[in-house]
Amino acid sequence: MSDPVIVEVVIAAPIETVWRALRDRAEIRRWFGWEYEDFEAEIRFIFEEASTADDEAHVLDGGPGGTIALEARGDQTVVRVTRAAPAGSWDGIYDEVNEGWLTFIQQLRFYLERHPGQDRRTLHVPASGEEWFRTENQVGTVREDGALVIRTRERVIVSEYD
Repeated sequence: MSDPVIVEVVIAAPIETVWRALRDRAEIRRWFGWEYEDFEAEIRFIFEEASTADDEAHVLDGGPGGTIALEARGDQTVVRVTRAAPAGSWDGIYDEVNEGWLTFIQQLRFYLERHPGQDRRTLHVPASGEEWFRTENQVGTVREDGALVIRTRERVIVSEYD
């Protein structure tokens, strides 16, 4: 039985462009994860040390960490991330690694479709803090530094004071 697909995204870029974004460290920095002290070590570990690349098949096999496989569709590329699931299914299970790959592959798509070749910077808005309010479509939290962070479906608003 094959591992279940946890992310499947179509990127408007040729397969060789997407593959290069998964294999070249400078390209990976432009879309993967977010900036922090051990960012370079994480890239090296995930994309080089813990993975085996099949350049011909366009598959990056990270073992238990998951597999990223590309499929050409003309001038587009399908990106699939698979991971072994507990009891064979991810249904109803929240997993931070799965959520991370969903974020990262969307960042890859955004980079290749909207900002190819451009460096990026990361803005951090902590998700933790004292819950200030919650409605069906919004949640507000107060960060440790006293700022109010409001998340809606459309935006994140940060109110900071001196």
